[in-house]
Amino acid sequence: MASNWYAVRAKPGTQRMARPLPIPANITEKERIEADRRKGESILERQLRQEGIDVYMPSFWIRTKHHRTNKLIERRLPFLVGYAFVHLPDFEFERVRGVEAVMCMLAPTRNAGPVQFPQNMIAQFMVDEFETEQAQRLQEWSDIERKRFIKANNLRGQLKKALPKGRHPKTSLREYADQVLERLGEVMRARVLVITAQLDALEAAETLEEIEKVA
Repeated sequence: MASNWYAVRAKPGTQRMARPLPIPANITEKERIEADRRKGESILERQLRQEGIDVYMPSFWIRTKHHRTNKLIERRLPFLVGYAFVHLPDFEFERVRGVEAVMCMLAPTRNAGPVQFPQNMIAQFMVDEFETEQAQRLQEWSDIERKRFIKANNLRGQLKKALPKGRHPKTSLREYADQVLERLGEVMRARVLVITAQLDALEAAETLEEIEKVA
């Protein structure tokens, strides 16, 4: 059975990320899943999808921090620079060629038809990309939890020094701080409130950027 996957050559600059699509306030779950799937899509992919053409561009993400603001910068780049794959069960070659971002369809010669790629090759690309993304997400999660632990451990050390002795072994430092807060002097109370607020912020943080903002 034919796979009906073909390669298109992208015009220069059309594999860069397109502007994010606006997210409606009353977004449905189906729309949310679709928006997440299209996160970081390229100009080429967007134009093809707008024409109802199924497209797959093997890619990878690069995540870096801005050297001054520490803001996370995410960029999605193509594995195959200049190319993407389209699925054409109805052989709509002219529709594809009519898309502005498409330079041409890959063919061995000017007079030959477009090259067809096997389904298992495309599937392997997709599996490899998924596994790479999952490994990257796991590493990011590990980095977040490691940084959270280091900062929380440091803050708990500061809190332990600031609180009076007498904490029951089964009572957490955070709970003990709430119990004795009114017994503390004004300066020490303010210090404890700052530390506990930082601990709460650390617990609520979801990204490395948010964790690093906590002193």
